Parts: sequence; structure tokens; C-alpha cells
Amino acid sequence: MQNPTRRTFLRGSSALVAATALAACTTTTSGNVTTVTLNVAEVTDYGNAILSFASTAINVSFVASGMGTANLALANTVIASLKSALAAFQSAAGSSTSVSYDSASVKAAFDSILADVEKVDTLIISTITGTASSLSSSVVSEAKTAAGAAETLIDLLKAMVDMSGPRLHGVAPVNPNAAIGKIDVFVVSQG
Repeated sequence: MQNPTRRTFLRGSSALVAATALAACTTTTSGNVTTVTLNVAEVTDYGNAILSFASTAINVSFVASGMGTANLALANTVIASLKSALAAFQSAAGSSTSVSYDSASVKAAFDSILADVEKVDTLIISTITGTASSLSSSVVSEAKTAAGAAETLIDLLKAMVDMSGPRLHGVAPVNPNAAIGKIDVFVVSQG
């Protein structure tokens, strides 16, 4: 049984995660119409961090060999698609600081980003977490940490338009800036 202090901390952490995810967007309802407004900077920051993580991770030897030739080729296609989706999102947003998800071009670009980051999760993150359990080195540790950070950013992106609330895999790292920082450390160490 957990002690009350730990339980209180975990509840507080969960609330912070939800608040962080929801700060990235606003939802308004008028009659039967719900409008979701996305924070352009956060979408592009999270997407670019995931793109950076994926591009770096597939070049790490244990990840590339764990993925195999076919999945590595597919991962390269997904990375190119994510890069295009981010460019399309930025183009649709223009110089706006926030955009409506209900806009056809924004919705198409954002949905493409979500589909691509899901594939990054399935192809790359799952390879790292699956392979990392049987390996140990500083590279494996850094890759596993970066994979967890990328997974958090993926969940935050999904939570922006998930009307049922944020669906986060874990609590750490709660802060999106900390997640981006963990990815940056991994990218620099592998660069």
C-alpha cells in the first residue's frame, strides 16, 4: 500500500500532466459545434523534437539492426512524411500563433502528423524499448530515455485533439520542455 504522501504526489503529477497537455490548446463549444484551437509553436516544437529523435535513433546500430532492413526503410519513409506534414502544418498556420483544428488544411496536416508519430512509436520507440531490455550501455540508456521523452511528446500531441482527455503512457518526463531537452541530449550525444 502506498503512503498518503506518495499518493498525493502521484495525483498531483497526473493533474500537472493533464494541465500541461490542455495548455497546448483550447476547446470551445457553441451549440453542437466544438472548436479546438492548437498552439502552433507547441505542435511544431513537439513534432520537430520527435522528428529529430527518429532521425537520430534509426542511425544507432542496435536500433537499426533491431528494426531490420524492411522496417528501417519504412521508418525512413515515415520520417520523410513527418517532415512534410510539419511543413504543411506550418504553411497552413502561416504566421499565426494558434490555429483552429477545424480548418480543413490544418486538420489534414495535424492528422498526418499524428499518423506519422504513431508510426514512429510503433517502429522506432518499440524497437528501442524492446531491445533495450536485454542490452546495457550508455547509448542504450540514452536511447531509452529519449524514446520515453518522444513517447511523452506523442501523447501530448494526441491529447491536443482527444476530447476524452489526455492519454499518457507514463508520468516522466511531465514537462514537455524536459522531454525536448532529453531528446536534444540524445541527438547531440549521437551526432
